[in-house]
Amino acid sequence: MLNIAVLVTCHNRKEKTLSCFKTLFVALEKYNSSHDEKIHIVTYLTDDGCTDGTAEAVRQLFGNQELNVIEGNGDLFWNGGMRVAWNEALKRHAEWDFYLLLNDDTDIMDNAIEELMKTHDYCLANYGRDGVYSGITCSKSDDSVSYGGTVFTNRFLAKTKQLGPTGEPQMCDLTNANILLVSKDVVDKIGIFWEGYKHGIADSDYAMKARKNGIPVLLTSCFVGRCNYDHDRDKEESYIVMAMSLKERKKYFSKPTRSNRDYIKFVWRHETLRLPMVLFGRFMNVYFPKIYYSMKNKANAD
Repeated sequence: MLNIAVLVTCHNRKEKTLSCFKTLFVALEKYNSSHDEKIHIVTYLTDDGCTDGTAEAVRQLFGNQELNVIEGNGDLFWNGGMRVAWNEALKRHAEWDFYLLLNDDTDIMDNAIEELMKTHDYCLANYGRDGVYSGITCSKSDDSVSYGGTVFTNRFLAKTKQLGPTGEPQMCDLTNANILLVSKDVVDKIGIFWEGYKHGIADSDYAMKARKNGIPVLLTSCFVGRCNYDHDRDKEESYIVMAMSLKERKKYFSKPTRSNRDYIKFVWRHETLRLPMVLFGRFMNVYFPKIYYSMKNKANAD
C-alpha cells in the first residue's frame, strides 16, 4: 500500500474545485482496479475564506473520503494556502510515501496516477533516487500545452521553452504545480514551499531548489490533466498595462496575484546577478511601460 497526501487550496471556485476532486477519485479508482499494490490517499484542502460554499460542497459530495479541511482567512493566496495544507499533512509525515499537489482548476485524467508512478519508476531507474514529478496539462478545449514545465534557453535573460509530451519523462528546470508529485524523501531533504512567497512562483522555486540539491525534476511522458492557461500572455498584458494610469499600474502590480515582489524574491534567491536588471525592468514597467515593452520585444526578437 502506498500512502499519498493530496494538497489543494481554493478560493471561491466551487464548480472547478468539485470537478478537480471528482477527477482525482476517478483516477484513483482506475489505478487501484488495475494494480496489486493499491494507493490510499488522504486529502488536505485549504478553504481560504470561500464565500461560495466550496468546502461545504466538497464535504457533502466526498464525505466518504478521508478529507481534511483547514480554514483560511481569505488572505493566504496560492502559496500561503498550499503551505497551510502541506504543513497540516506534515503532522502525519511518517505515514506518507508522496505528496500530490493539485490546482483546484485542474481536472486530472484517468491515466494521471499511473503516469506519475511510471515517472517515479523512470527516475529511480535512470537517476537512482527519488524526484519531483510534474504532470503536463493541456487546455480543456484542445490539446495545446497549458502547464507542466519549462527549460531555460537563455538563463541570463530568463528565456524559457515550454515542454510538451515526448513519450517518455524528461528533465525540466522550472515546474508548475497544477499536478505535482513530490516524494517523501525529497521533502526530507529540501522541505516544502518557501514561506517568503505570497502567491505565485513557489513551484518554480521548488524545482530550482531541487535541481541545486541534485534532485531530478521530471515531466510525465504524456498529458495527465486538463487546465486552461489563465494568465495574460505577454502581448495581451502589455496592452492592459499601457492603457492604465500610473496610479492604476501601481495598484495593479501591488496585488498579490500580480505582485513584482514574488518574482524579485525568486531572482534574489536563484539568479542574483540578474537582480539589478530585473529591478530596473520592473521600475520601467510601472513608470514607463511603453519603453519597457519596446525593450522587451526587441530583446525577445534577438
